[in-house]
Amino acid sequence: MNTTCGCKSKFNAAFMKNLEWYLHHVYGDYKKELFSKLGKNVLEIGAGTGTNLPYYKEGTNLTVIEPSKDMLSYFLKKADKYPLNIRVKEGFAENLPFEDNSFDGVVSTLVLCSVQSPVKVVEEIRRVLKPGGVFIFIEHIKAPKEGLISKTQDILYKGWKWLFEGCDLKRETGKLIKAFFPQSEIKTVRFNSPFIPVNYHIIGYAVKTD
Repeated sequence: MNTTCGCKSKFNAAFMKNLEWYLHHVYGDYKKELFSKLGKNVLEIGAGTGTNLPYYKEGTNLTVIEPSKDMLSYFLKKADKYPLNIRVKEGFAENLPFEDNSFDGVVSTLVLCSVQSPVKVVEEIRRVLKPGGVFIFIEHIKAPKEGLISKTQDILYKGWKWLFEGCDLKRETGKLIKAFFPQSEIKTVRFNSPFIPVNYHIIGYAVKTD
């Protein structure tokens, strides 16, 4: 998230915490498959309230980076419940404080919509991945033109972005990932949920080839 304090940050942290049951319901099977591709040393950007913790392999060395203190407070309350080696850093994904080729895998779920510079973030993800490392992602995207969801995104765009701290309803994140990771497997999925503006998602993984 772009804002790390204030009423909106507290609202968003509480909102995501209370939404965890729904996120497990909608994404759970996809995450089980994607997270099985991860190696031992993993970075998660925008770890939020810790929704992804149940999906990591036992013994994973997990580094998380998250700019919101309110999100991290929820994350830390549950982190000890899982058999993982966790280190937590507060910061932004546009400037990852790690050396090149540091991780076997990087995870991004519902993050690239709200970062200030998605290009810089994906560039940083590629930098810190080892050759052969895997980037896994689940992100909502811009809906196809002329449909109801696209029109809804247009109407709600400004208010949604303000309330959800920079969340952009109309990013074409799949194209961005393909530009940095030509070896990508990306599936576009439309969910039938009450959250109409974010019903279109990309789900997949990319491999750093050099």
